Amino acid sequence: MRIFFIRHGIAENYADSDFNRQLTIEGRIKLNETFEEFVKTFKSYDFKVFTSPLVRAVQTCEILCEKLNTDYEVKSYLKGAALSTVLYDLKLEGHKDYILVGHEPYISDYLYRITGEFVTVSRGSIHSVEI
Repeated sequence: MRIFFIRHGIAENYADSDFNRQLTIEGRIKLNETFEEFVKTFKSYDFKVFTSPLVRAVQTCEILCEKLNTDYEVKSYLKGAALSTVLYDLKLEGHKDYILVGHEPYISDYLYRITGEFVTVSRGSIHSVEI
């Protein structure tokens, strides 16, 4: 199983709640550029895209899915559940590849637990692991 972890793009600093923080114009532009490159190299015919329910993650996912010409599903555990919860759900889903849009510090924690390496996870970055 291959997992692509994507941190949401640059978001506004303040909103009425953390849940409702939206992507900035700069964040949208950078994501469009990043995802244009990603889709050139992403080769999979058995994949699913999941996102955290937070607005900035959903907006990031919408930009990605437009480029991939696919849909996505919201998974509440991508707000920050334990890695074991994430992996359990992915195994139940039964696909070969997954793209997960989420948040820090959870993505870097997942990557450390999977690879044993500390990884800097910038906004809008994509990190691939094989499990």
